[in-house]
Amino acid sequence: MAETEKKEHGAGLYVGIWVALVALTTLTYGLGQVELGAWQLPIGLLIAAVKATLVVLFFMHLTEHAPSNRLVFATSIVFVGLLIALTLGDFGFRFKGMRPPGMTPLDLSPGAPAMHYTNPSDVGHGIQRR
Repeated sequence: MAETEKKEHGAGLYVGIWVALVALTTLTYGLGQVELGAWQLPIGLLIAAVKATLVVLFFMHLTEHAPSNRLVFATSIVFVGLLIALTLGDFGFRFKGMRPPGMTPLDLSPGAPAMHYTNPSDVGHGIQRR
């Protein structure tokens, strides 16, 4: 009976993953310094998801586990994405009376601000200033 050999990863793989994580962290910081409008949040979440996937796959050794564990991980990523999409969709398609005071829905056109806030007194809501 032959024993199943575990594939040992060398230190080079872990150093490479660490370098990739540092590069993605630097990219996240750079993204925070640039105004990308409504695309800033989706790009930031995508970078965070890639970083989390690298950590789970290599540092938590998910690549060495049974395929069913990888399926559970992939399914959880899909459901988190679905939850975020449904939440943003709910806010984006809300009628005006249901929006919090001073907020407008997301505008995905290039150069649009990430979120537009107005003075609550301008829209007739909130604390009136004297």
